[in-house]
Amino acid sequence: MPLIDFPMKEQHKTDQRECRIIHLSDLHYDGRNLGILAELISHIVRLAPRFVIVTGDIADGPMGNFAVPAAMLRGAMKDIEGYHGFAPVLRVVPGNHDLYYKGTYGLRSTRKFYRAFTEEERGNYVSPQSPITIAAFDSNQLYEPRGGFWRKSIQLARFMSHGLIIERDLDAFSEWIGDIERSRQNEDRRKSLKIAILHHHPMPTTYSFLPRLADESFMMLESAGTFLSRLIEKRFDLILHGHRHHPQFCRASYFDHEGVENRITVLGCGSSAKRSDEWTRSVGRNFNVITLLSDGSVRATQYFKKGRSDFLPAVTDIQIREPIQGDVHDNPTVERSTGTNGR
Repeated sequence: MPLIDFPMKEQHKTDQRECRIIHLSDLHYDGRNLGILAELISHIVRLAPRFVIVTGDIADGPMGNFAVPAAMLRGAMKDIEGYHGFAPVLRVVPGNHDLYYKGTYGLRSTRKFYRAFTEEERGNYVSPQSPITIAAFDSNQLYEPRGGFWRKSIQLARFMSHGLIIERDLDAFSEWIGDIERSRQNEDRRKSLKIAILHHHPMPTTYSFLPRLADESFMMLESAGTFLSRLIEKRFDLILHGHRHHPQFCRASYFDHEGVENRITVLGCGSSAKRSDEWTRSVGRNFNVITLLSDGSVRATQYFKKGRSDFLPAVTDIQIREPIQGDVHDNPTVERSTGTNGR
């Protein structure tokens, strides 16, 4: 039986000339928000994306039950395949609550998260049949192994909720993208929508109030400058993240060493399924839908759910990328088994 059973007439008709991506984050599954998670899954099936991306905090702690949200996400992929005739790609990255006690304390524990999700689901994605490239980053490292004694000491003394992508992973990313560039024609590379996914904030979130804690250091990626520099160098278009439970959209413009301006967009997702906290009460639960159109343009819509209401589109037509010359959907088929980790 399918995970979510609803009449075929209620489904969204899928345009084969569009590539739809659903971005979830901060599910915080604790056994008591199963109903919220099931409602979220039903929306995924109805919207029929070709990619589902989850940017961390799948469970509410490293010893939580990851098997339930993992099974529900995979069930949604099977339902979409049954209803719509294609198998979406699932990609996940860990959040601080997936690896540390209360997201902050103790030693890094990856055992249950790694058991729940396969290496492929946790890895990068590229396929010659798809106009999407995804680079997955673990932003929950404790310290920089290549750093000196004092740098490591300061990093280990902090709360573990801060973000860090180590240099070794950034080097592996650059090498992986370099291999893609050498194996693909320049035209294919230019048209591809290139997405980086991580849990922590690569750029600050704007608040209309002063948070209770001076917690920006808990939210931000310590290596944000180096991370952004690598992405700009490789002409990435979009960064997806979670963490604060406060959705955001911003765009940064940087100039490379040749004086060429490059823009990158950052789209943050709030909590998609957490039971309740100050953020879900104030802004609601949230997920994002990103759509790549046949002309190469990319648009995003933010869906919100407050109280007992349904998830509804609230912020629409967010412009991620302008149209480019040529058709990016020469072959819209997505293969789910061609992802590579590269690390």
